Amino acid sequence: MNKLKIYLAIACDIEILLKSFKISLIVGTLLNFINQGDLIISLDFNNINHFKSILTYIVPFIVSAYTALSIKMKFKIGERTPVGADLKCKGCGAKISVKKNDIVPVCSSCNEKTKWRIK
Repeated sequence: MNKLKIYLAIACDIEILLKSFKISLIVGTLLNFINQGDLIISLDFNNINHFKSILTYIVPFIVSAYTALSIKMKFKIGERTPVGADLKCKGCGAKISVKKNDIVPVCSSCNEKTKWRIK
């Protein structure tokens, strides 16, 4: 599985999408009140910048989804893999293949210092 497919498979995980959506609702609403609160409180919806309102929800969604994606892409030893992938040890160059939900093993050469990356 190439890197783009792995990124997309993890990014489309329903858990990541739901958490990112919840975060964007909370943060986006807070930012809308900070940026346009006077218009919202006075119910002056004609003068609200709707483009800014939409962006204040989209940006937190993208940031939280990216953060979750970058954490899941680490393939840390002892954790379950989110997707199947071919991994390469950053330290010695050893290569392994893992399937979805496998426990990430240590590298036979690097042991506890193992840092796997997608090949």
